[in-house]
Amino acid sequence: MVDWRARACALLPELSAVVERESWSCHVFLSELWQLALEAHREGDHEVLGRVYGFAHWCFQQEQFLSNAAVVSFYEHVFDEWELRDEVAPWLPAEVVAKVRPLWEWRWPQERLTEVDRLLSGSPPPGRNAV
Repeated sequence: MVDWRARACALLPELSAVVERESWSCHVFLSELWQLALEAHREGDHEVLGRVYGFAHWCFQQEQFLSNAAVVSFYEHVFDEWELRDEVAPWLPAEVVAKVRPLWEWRWPQERLTEVDRLLSGSPPPGRNAV
């Protein structure tokens, strides 16, 4: 198994207290990572967002346990703060979306899923022309 804790400490020092809690799993860390992402989205902090989404994607690309943890503890929740959907969508790699979309289908009504699909395709909202 890869050492996600060492990578997390190096990349995300603001969450080192969470990483250092040996009894906490990567699921707890990834949930805290999403909270950090929310703060960074609200503050427009692209530097932090790059590190957050970079770490989540690195986890996604690892062995099955860590990859699945990234899907269920981070990516499944990226649109839970619906008002941030326009800011979140550009940070999601297509390979991640393909894997997490079935979870979104299970959790959301069709109109929300349709809006996320539109955001991820880069299409303008209905009634607005692309600029």
